[in-house]
Amino acid sequence: MNYFLKLRYAIWIIIVLSVIILATVGSMLYFTLNNNQHQVKNDDVRRRPQMEQFFRKELGLTPEQDKKASEFRMEFFKSAHAIFDSIEKKRIAMIEELSKPNPDTVVLYKLADEMGDLHARLKRGTIQNLMRLRSICTPEQVQKLNKLNKDIIRPEGPGRRGPRRDSSRAERPEQFRGQHPPQ
Repeated sequence: MNYFLKLRYAIWIIIVLSVIILATVGSMLYFTLNNNQHQVKNDDVRRRPQMEQFFRKELGLTPEQDKKASEFRMEFFKSAHAIFDSIEKKRIAMIEELSKPNPDTVVLYKLADEMGDLHARLKRGTIQNLMRLRSICTPEQVQKLNKLNKDIIRPEGPGRRGPRRDSSRAERPEQFRGQHPPQ
């Protein structure tokens, strides 16, 4: 074989290998990003039967109560998924803004406030769901539910950052309410 024919084969081999590598990297990125976006939903779907079983066992729910509680949870998860999706979009927008050469702090603070509002809606939905569950419980079950509420609303344990603060936002000094850190 002459030199130019060998060179032509080598170039084609390099091109084919480059395409294979790019396709592999692209696939890995796509599946990694796609998997992370749906992780919360998949975890919720897997946990739902466990949660239903937990309440049934811990509260001693009757079949009728269990059916109602399941309906309440399904309604809650529908609205919660929409909120989770909105929070994720805000988080992505925040990351994109932070990645700009000159991030706009006004935009970042607005996104942070919007995310806070979404988290508050999520907590209100949790409270509403627990109140609906409470409405179908007997007095004995309500006592058991009251003991569980602490863990349901704010679970303690691994993965939690820092100690739980007892002061609410309303108790903050007036000078700090509604203000953002200096720019």
